[in-house]
Order: sequence, then structure tokens, then C-alpha cells
Amino acid sequence: MQASRHSIQAEPGWYVSAQQPEEAVAADEWSPLLSNEPHRQGSSGASFGLSVFNVMNAIMGSGILGLAYVMANTGILGFSFLLLFVALLASYSVHLLLAMCIHTGGGGRHHNNS
Repeated sequence: MQASRHSIQAEPGWYVSAQQPEEAVAADEWSPLLSNEPHRQGSSGASFGLSVFNVMNAIMGSGILGLAYVMANTGILGFSFLLLFVALLASYSVHLLLAMCIHTGGGGRHHNNS
């Protein structure tokens, strides 16, 4: 009985490939690591906005999880004072950021000098 061309012949413990060895080597040699072709529809990746959103979620999530630890160590009055202090600092930083955006013309506004 002869083995046909499409039969699987492998020794125990060896990896069996669906491709013939010469086909696998030829495909690996000619496939580029990075191509100039546009990405496929299914693997477009994340946009810059979604990346920023994910980083902000991670930062805010770890901050919220840390609130319980801070309250356990400082008590209700100390926690309330620290929370108010951080809220005031955050409000002041947003105020400074917006004032600088208005001053420099950033944030989507374009001033015409005519």
C-alpha cells in the first residue's frame, strides 16, 4: 500500500503543518514584515482619541480605587479636607489651562488680526 501525496506522514512528537515545507518557506521569505498597503477593515487599530480615553480611564480608575485607602488612613474629616483641597487644585489647574488657551489662541479658536 503506497502513501498518497496528501496523506499525513509524521513521527510521534513532531509538529504537523498543513502546508508542504517548501511552500511554507517560500511564503515566509516573500512576505514583508511591514507593508505599505492600507490596513484591512477589521484590523484598523485604535485611534488617538480612543487611546487618550483609555489612558484617562486607567488614571481615573486607579484614583477612585485609592480613595477608599486614603479614607481608611485619614478618617472622615481628614479625607473630606484632602478631597476638597484636591478638588480646588484641579479647578484652579483647569482655570489656568483655559486661560492659557484663550491667551495663546489655542483650543480651536483662530483670531484674525484684520
